[in-house]
Amino acid sequence: MRASALLRGRAMNAALRACALALAALAVGGCGPSEADWRSASSWSLTAVAVARAWERGEVPTRYARRALQKAADELAKGPLPEAGAPVDELRQALERGDREAVRQLVSELAAR
Repeated sequence: MRASALLRGRAMNAALRACALALAALAVGGCGPSEADWRSASSWSLTAVAVARAWERGEVPTRYARRALQKAADELAKGPLPEAGAPVDELRQALERGDREAVRQLVSELAAR
């Protein structure tokens, strides 16, 4: 009887360890970017591309496009992929220079991602 109680104790400890590991995995997984964070980043990326295309066609003023791209770059830098803000900032810089060809090329690269 004593051996059986010992075995049940070991089985219980193993079950508790497995449960603790599962809870730890869930907690770690919960610390990462949420689905809403990814949707927001995607939305800001699409916004940057749309604004740049509109500017390239002369449909929006430079001042508006510059502000929108700055906001998009800032928001992307705070998101799940902070490095995603850098290409949008590069796009903003090309726009400020009035370099429509660079904007066109950067928009193509961003849209392909």
